[in-house]
Amino acid sequence: MSDVRLSPIRILDSGKIRESRILDRVTDDVPAFIRSVLADANCKYFTASVFSLGKELVFGVLGLENFSSKNRSSDAVMYFVSSVSSGEDTADISADDRKTAFDSLLRYAFFDLQIHRIQVLIPVTDEISDQVLLGCNMKQEAILEEALYVDGAYCDAALFSLLDSEYPDYSVGFVPFRKGVVAIRGDNEVIEMTRFFSYGKPVEGNLERNVAIRTGIADASGVLKEEGAPEYKDLLNMEFPKEVMRCMTELNEYFMKRRTSFTIHTKPLHGSDFQKKVWDKVNTIPYGVTRSYEDIALELTGGDKVSARNLTRAVGSACGDNPLPILVPCHRIIGKDGKLVGFSGGLEIKEFLLNHEMFGIHALV
Repeated sequence: MSDVRLSPIRILDSGKIRESRILDRVTDDVPAFIRSVLADANCKYFTASVFSLGKELVFGVLGLENFSSKNRSSDAVMYFVSSVSSGEDTADISADDRKTAFDSLLRYAFFDLQIHRIQVLIPVTDEISDQVLLGCNMKQEAILEEALYVDGAYCDAALFSLLDSEYPDYSVGFVPFRKGVVAIRGDNEVIEMTRFFSYGKPVEGNLERNVAIRTGIADASGVLKEEGAPEYKDLLNMEFPKEVMRCMTELNEYFMKRRTSFTIHTKPLHGSDFQKKVWDKVNTIPYGVTRSYEDIALELTGGDKVSARNLTRAVGSACGDNPLPILVPCHRIIGKDGKLVGFSGGLEIKEFLLNHEMFGIHALV
């Protein structure tokens, strides 16, 4: 597979873009074009490059324009060439290379900028762009008459669009249980975050809310439906990224008392080196067993009690910042005096999880 990367566009890229003739149909003055998009707060432009024999070969320019903060929508544009050369090195650009580049733009727009809707207009005769957009699961909404001005003439254009909640390779799945719903964010390979939401309360987070509305478990304003609503039963029959689906299945088994451990691949959405060390220690706490913050600090300090006491507060803070509750079982951490202490999902859910684990299971997996 080719090593394809997006990088924010720079004036220094002018020579490579001119040499590859990427923007020939757009402008004769590449530096002026780059300066104009860099000066526009509603534009984000990138170069798409393939790395071959240690050299960066620029084969595309992609951008986001006309960003609307009110509707969280944006127009996407893309300009590609079929091959690029640098000295003796030449690289043919495949359909997969172009798809990878545009998919990277979509991921950035949806999950970094939190844009809700991306739309693209292309000439109806542009088969290469059509292939890229369909390959990225964008939907053709309409044919617009003489909507684009290309090569000195107006031409008909195809309008494509995609919503963040419809992006197929990164999404949020949901698992209902007695006290609420667990939201699971991830892609086909890893889970990045889990969160708790209560029945009858608003779902927080743009992506989580949009997917909850699309799947029917939340109303049009993003408020979760009450426990037992029929829409919850349909979740496992819907399509989500592979690892999200696997996590949904295993969490369902956990809540049905058929599972005591998880085989999920995780990659925390954030975390310092120290926090990750704490989470690794928390991951070793067995099902149905509790530890204190000081116990974890003792393990991290090799049994040094003085250092552990000084580290206890930092351990508690790391547990509070755990982006993967249940999968990283910080609910099994209690106060040294046996009292329940802070938990991202709230003490009521923490108490439920501990009682759930400590009072037996029906079938071990």
